[in-house]
Amino acid sequence: MAAGMRVCLGLVGAAVVALAACSTGNHAVTTAAQPLTVPSLPIEASPTDPPSPSAAPSPSPSRKPSPKPTKTLKKTVTAGADIPRTTKSPAPNDGVPTKGAGTFTVAPGGTSVVGTGSTLVTYRVELEDGIAWGANTPWTVSGFASTVDAILADPRGWIASAAHPVTDAAQHMTDASWSFQRVSGSSYSVRIRLATPDTVDKLCGAVGLQTQGVYSCRYGTTILINLRRWLKGAPGFAIDLTGYRHMVINHEMGHLLGFAHMLCPGAGQPAPVMQTQTISLGGCVPNAYPFSATGTFVDGPWAPS
Repeated sequence: MAAGMRVCLGLVGAAVVALAACSTGNHAVTTAAQPLTVPSLPIEASPTDPPSPSAAPSPSPSRKPSPKPTKTLKKTVTAGADIPRTTKSPAPNDGVPTKGAGTFTVAPGGTSVVGTGSTLVTYRVELEDGIAWGANTPWTVSGFASTVDAILADPRGWIASAAHPVTDAAQHMTDASWSFQRVSGSSYSVRIRLATPDTVDKLCGAVGLQTQGVYSCRYGTTILINLRRWLKGAPGFAIDLTGYRHMVINHEMGHLLGFAHMLCPGAGQPAPVMQTQTISLGGCVPNAYPFSATGTFVDGPWAPS
């Protein structure tokens, strides 16, 4: 996707983008998560036991200080999409349903909080109505929600930040860490929508983003995942379809958390999840996760976004 636009392959909410170098902290965050929500754009819209008798009063229990919220989730998220600079040919006739009703069903219920990071991100999952699936295996809103839930709960995902918090002054982060919870009400940090190419083009086009029937976009508190990408993956992305889905959700969530794009740090190394991997790997090895299995934050040089 294009220069000056945010990465989105295949859906945001108000988040933050900056240019700088990212480094990880070494101490775990142990404080309880505090919910943070971002206003939606107009586009859519125990009691304690009594002390034991004693000659001296029992000391009051010590209280842990409340965590200081990071500046992530507080900035205005610039609308963006990961679209190459070159003009692309029309979307292929690949059997992907191109049209839906343009309305969305919200996944019912929700989850408990996943992770112990200090900033709670609440997300709502939605699926477009009226999709004629044809020969494709249908996705239900509950199935899409369960997949997103599993991606955000992966130990290599953004929840690893609790044990490995991120500090980067240029990204306005000091010991930043995140936890996640799916909700179904009207109050949320971000909504993640799976939509047909025509609907993505219409909604993204309303904020000036030309997704050409292929690409995804993000604006305000909305991430739009293009159904074509979700079903077919991305050309040149040399991992399986499951890996692509993990990458696109983690990538777009990363923008919501405040991360700009990154470049490949060196040939043969894992690509940062904030790299525009569906445009070019730049010599890196495809990677779907923000953290390695050992807890290292996979980063690279900051790129103009």
